[in-house]
Amino acid sequence: MPTNVDAVNVVEVPGTTVTEFFGNVASKEAEISAGLVKITEATTNPWQTPQFEEHILMVKGEAHLEHSKGTTVVKAGQGVILPAGCRVKWILPGPCEYVPICLPAFSPSNVYREEGEEPQTAPAHATDATPIVVDPVDVVKAPALTITEFFGGVASKEGHISACVATVNEPCSEAWQKPEFAEWVLCLSGAVHLEHENGVTVVPAGKGCFLAANERVKWVWPEPCVYVPICMPAFNPEKCHREEEVGSAKDVDPATMKRLHELHEEQAAGA
Repeated sequence: MPTNVDAVNVVEVPGTTVTEFFGNVASKEAEISAGLVKITEATTNPWQTPQFEEHILMVKGEAHLEHSKGTTVVKAGQGVILPAGCRVKWILPGPCEYVPICLPAFSPSNVYREEGEEPQTAPAHATDATPIVVDPVDVVKAPALTITEFFGGVASKEGHISACVATVNEPCSEAWQKPEFAEWVLCLSGAVHLEHENGVTVVPAGKGCFLAANERVKWVWPEPCVYVPICMPAFNPEKCHREEEVGSAKDVDPATMKRLHELHEEQAAGA
């Protein structure tokens, strides 16, 4: 059944809070980490060359990423991919919030952060890779539910991972489903209720929830909420095994599911 995880503040310094929902600290897993970073004042971080691949959903504000070929600006509502070995310097010019997802999970030992003011020699695993900015796509646009894909089969043409921001405007529910993919969920506001064969798992704001592959669940949203679902491998409607249900959020307008399937079919045809 769905497993809740208590988020942990792994960094708390003036101007910066990093809350880990999944990873080596919060969920004791090394495969993936995901969290929420809140910046309340301008700050600059030292150069770093992570050994992990990083997908970042910019929720508020913006980030300036210096690298070997210049500076990449990532604005609110955009995503950015940092390939493993991409050496960058984070400059955050003002308050912002973003969700970082690391594969494998972040740890102080694999981020290769260069402490001190003076530039240092890049580590041996550094590459010429530069940040890749991604423009998200609203893959679901229903009266009560909007799902904006930042990474995945549609937005970034990736098959190994997808990540979205789901915004629920009013109480509603989804049809039963039994996805082939595993799912990590970060509840940022409101609450999510997950019905399953053993009862109901309530995921309030500030908690994470893990859903194993092939687990049959029904999503119920009793109030407005915002959450980030991460799927591995990437979400695909054909692998979701969704049971159509009259009155569910995505079935209110038949065009909603039709468009979702068309977006993924177009991506597959162009692959």
